[in-house]
Amino acid sequence: MQIKSKHNLCSVVKDKKYSSSSLKGLNQCQHILRKYKLFRKKLGQFAKRIVMPVLAHKEKKRDEFKRPHAIVSSRHRNTSLKKEEVVLGRLLGTGGFGSVYRGKFKDSTVAVKVMHRVTKNPAAQLESFKAELNTIGFDHENIVKTITATSLDAFDQGAWIVMEYAGHRTLQSLIDDDSVSLGPCRRVKFSQQIAEALKYAHDMKIVHLDLKPANILITPDGRCKVADFGCSQKVEIDTGIVSPTQRSILTGTFAYRAPELLKGEAPSKRADIYALAVIMWQLLSRQTPFSNENQHVVIFGVVAYGQRPKHPEIDVDPFEESYRDLYSQCWLPCALDRPTAGEIAELLTIWRGYM
Repeated sequence: MQIKSKHNLCSVVKDKKYSSSSLKGLNQCQHILRKYKLFRKKLGQFAKRIVMPVLAHKEKKRDEFKRPHAIVSSRHRNTSLKKEEVVLGRLLGTGGFGSVYRGKFKDSTVAVKVMHRVTKNPAAQLESFKAELNTIGFDHENIVKTITATSLDAFDQGAWIVMEYAGHRTLQSLIDDDSVSLGPCRRVKFSQQIAEALKYAHDMKIVHLDLKPANILITPDGRCKVADFGCSQKVEIDTGIVSPTQRSILTGTFAYRAPELLKGEAPSKRADIYALAVIMWQLLSRQTPFSNENQHVVIFGVVAYGQRPKHPEIDVDPFEESYRDLYSQCWLPCALDRPTAGEIAELLTIWRGYM
């Protein structure tokens, strides 16, 4: 069937001598035309959002190949640490790729991450080290500062990262400690500070992708500081998502991973918002999400059926209902339906003003 142009369709409408069958055909043509226009619009959006950034990235890589001495990112320039400049102190904690010590650097108390020499998955460890360097140059009161690190050239001899010392207590330890009160004021304060940290990181084109209470430090004066950017990735300026050519093999903790990540889709800033929602739920429930449940069953439930941690069975006032509504918005299945970190921080700042 030949689709009539918009002009011809309008002329048919103006003609008073048409039967009910021709009117039905007219409606069908209008419907097909609308669908065709919508398809063209979506195709254009897809090209702008996905295809063009990939082509631009390939062109950039081709240019870099022509210039062997490409300029190093300014964020990675401060990686000339010499180990003799650091004095290691007591062990603070151990992770999959390294241990963190309290130490001294240029007469300042610092935290020092010493990467283990691993043989099982050295590529992943190297990616984690590079990801940590994404935050060199960050300056925000709710993000642990990365001061300096050993160079990538010396990675095989053992990599060190020097960071701001923000204490050794984590948000997870506060949630687990029944003697610590987590009332409405404290919950809103912590949630707002985490959202502010995410807003700053997202403005710097970095997504955390491993946000959880164990990776959030609580300073002695009670301030949240987001730490451990070992799974972080850079997002494209135009699209706000991680380029297919830049995706990492590293993954965060499954209970905090957004459904689109569990489906293998490209990470975006809204994936961090989902993780923030789970943290806000934990601040209210003081429980571990999906504890004692099979990981594969949970992943299927989250992706296929929109399963989320159960709301705690406690008496709630209107404020608690608003708090629930907010984190429920933050873990919606569609990433684009979730609010931004800036919107969350702004709302929680207003709430704090009334508390």
